[in-house]
Amino acid sequence: MKALDLKLLRDLWRIRGQALAIALVVGAATATFVMSLGVYRSLMETRDIYYERNHFADVFSGMTRAPRSIVGRIETIEGVRHAEGRIIQYATLDIPGRVESIRTVINSVGEGGETDLNRLTLVAGRGPRSSAAGEIVIDEAFADANGFAPGDEIDALIYGTRERLTVVGIGLAPDYIYAIAPGELIPDESRFGIFWMGERALEAATNRTEAINFISMTLERGASEAEVIRRLDVILAPFGGTGAYGRDDHPSNAFVDNELMQLDVMTTTIPPVFLIVSTFLVYIVLGRLISTEREQIGLLKAFGYTDGAIAWHYLKFALAISALGILIGWAAGAWMGRGMTALYTEYYRFPFLYYRISPSIFAIAALLAAGSAVLGAMGGVRTVIGLTPAIAMAPPQPPIYKTGFLERVGQKAGFTSIGHMIVRHIGRWPVRSGITVFGVALSLGLLFSTMQFLDGTNEMLEANFFRAQNQDLTVALIEAGNEEVLHNLASIPGVLRVEATRAASARLRNGHRSERVAIESASSNTRLWSRIDASGREIPLPPAGLMLSGQLAAKLDIRAGDRVEVDMLEGRRIRTQIPVVTTISEYIGSRAYADSVTLERLTRDNSPVGSALLRIDPAAREDILDELREMPIVLGVTERRATLDKFREMIDDNMITMIGFYIAFASAIVIGVVYNSARIIFSERARELATLRVLGYHKQEVGLILLGQIALLVALAVPVGCLTGYALGQSLAAAFSSDLFRLPFAPTRGTYGFSIVVVLVAAALTALIVARRVARLDMVRVLKARD
Repeated sequence: MKALDLKLLRDLWRIRGQALAIALVVGAATATFVMSLGVYRSLMETRDIYYERNHFADVFSGMTRAPRSIVGRIETIEGVRHAEGRIIQYATLDIPGRVESIRTVINSVGEGGETDLNRLTLVAGRGPRSSAAGEIVIDEAFADANGFAPGDEIDALIYGTRERLTVVGIGLAPDYIYAIAPGELIPDESRFGIFWMGERALEAATNRTEAINFISMTLERGASEAEVIRRLDVILAPFGGTGAYGRDDHPSNAFVDNELMQLDVMTTTIPPVFLIVSTFLVYIVLGRLISTEREQIGLLKAFGYTDGAIAWHYLKFALAISALGILIGWAAGAWMGRGMTALYTEYYRFPFLYYRISPSIFAIAALLAAGSAVLGAMGGVRTVIGLTPAIAMAPPQPPIYKTGFLERVGQKAGFTSIGHMIVRHIGRWPVRSGITVFGVALSLGLLFSTMQFLDGTNEMLEANFFRAQNQDLTVALIEAGNEEVLHNLASIPGVLRVEATRAASARLRNGHRSERVAIESASSNTRLWSRIDASGREIPLPPAGLMLSGQLAAKLDIRAGDRVEVDMLEGRRIRTQIPVVTTISEYIGSRAYADSVTLERLTRDNSPVGSALLRIDPAAREDILDELREMPIVLGVTERRATLDKFREMIDDNMITMIGFYIAFASAIVIGVVYNSARIIFSERARELATLRVLGYHKQEVGLILLGQIALLVALAVPVGCLTGYALGQSLAAAFSSDLFRLPFAPTRGTYGFSIVVVLVAAALTALIVARRVARLDMVRVLKARD
């Protein structure tokens, strides 16, 4: 082994605590990068392979009813490669022992479950026979949540008729990776399932012989999706087409894309924080090491070692520390990524989802970590290159002590002698002190910015489930009806109040911009449904015209007072222009609202009731649900409390786990920064501390010098960290927002307090470890040693 390599190993062992602390920070950066990018690529590659293997369609459209022969006509549209029609029918289920409403959507498939597009993957059993009445395949999530297996039977109300269904298989399909019931925000596998039934059997059950109500198609490479959608809408308009849309607007794909976007944001925003801190830590540790080895550097140069050889020696020192951090990060990132992937399998249904990390991910993570270490080492390396043997072997110039700003402040504040020692040392090394404050502040900011996601989610839940919604049940109807529906619902014993709502499909246009939306309506005197903006204010529906969410208005490049072109895709399907009266900043979706009278003028079908909001007597809940289940016009019932409970369960499963990771990451930064700062302070002031002990100072007083300096720097870091976290939290909240959700930035005092406590505890425990060295200080050895 070369002499310099042997020296490198001895130096690393001598400062092994500091090296390990830096390696932990580097490891945190590497782990975050490996975890997020690994999960991102695994999820994206799994989705793309699944889509390709199972022929996931490019364009979709629903309709009221069309002859099956329309498929051939659609395939003549320029750019369409293949089209396939099917029946999609919603139904309600009657499961013994279950009081709550359970819904399903039944999809028609060919013989044995075969289709050309959106192919079914069987994981158990077999596919249904085309003409076999009641044979179904159910999705895996619904089967797991409700304990169904092939051979079980389920009673269902389909198109107003009760039927006994027999489970013959369990499967998955690419158009239901993320399956949510209409009007819901998250999946609830215990209350909503996906079924597949033979084509002829479902035709007979829904009275749609040789008819379809949904079509999917794939496009030729280079085809214009917008033009295909335009021509498709024209063809389907006479058949009650509800507006075609592409993959980007498909509900299942949109949720998967949203998750991929968030993983991408995590990869590009979190690791740089750790890398910046590790760069500065290497800078101060290596700088201190070089300053204490001036004589050795001079001797090495005098014996003929070149500047390059010595510079490479210290670069290897930084690279060795980063190598340890890289190994820690690789292992931790792979472990956390595997755990995160396991969480995804609970919500995203793939036939396979494996967390595979390609060598390129490990390589990129290693290059980033090594690059940050080299960058931090460059300052010390420049110092080494600039030293000549004569200067290096001479004692360093002693510091010049004078009364500085901090000492003058201390004198006016009445600092004790120990207090003066603390502030004098901070003032003597302002850059190093600033790096300590900066590092602790970054850790606090990182922890706060991730913790505030809980506050933002709770604020979103509060706005959506408590302030905007005041109903107990939402009753979805098979088709829009008139006021008689409300009277029938109000007559059910235990129903205290009933209000009508409706959501009518429309396409809004402003110049070349267009968006397919559902215009939602309620009566002007509604008390069960409110529109709450981001500031918590209730915004009333305009008596005429539309109200658009801020996201939808931005997409259409429209402002309050402008007029928008409306193509109704329901009712009489009129085309008109209508003013946008106001916009509202909301947290969920891109939405449009209108008063019930305005929407009725647009649809012109005298059917203002698309669903009903019910306030009920809790004591009569079970009887009301039984009554609703027997009503043929009822498609399904959503309970607000059940949806809220499911949302909170998802938060507990996912966000709490991620926050646990980031608490560990933030603590790693604090440990790395505080431990290195304390060790450097101790090594610089060991002679001074020993002298004080000889002069009669107690161990506690001497230890206070070290701990007091760390405490002061950490205290200075707290307000800086709160400001950093505030800015970083706002940036992350904006980056994580999408068309589906806009996460509010609504931090609470508890989040500030928790973040501060975690950082202070980590800093205190780390500083106490170093303070133990003061108690065991060998005064004779320290005072005999040369500086």
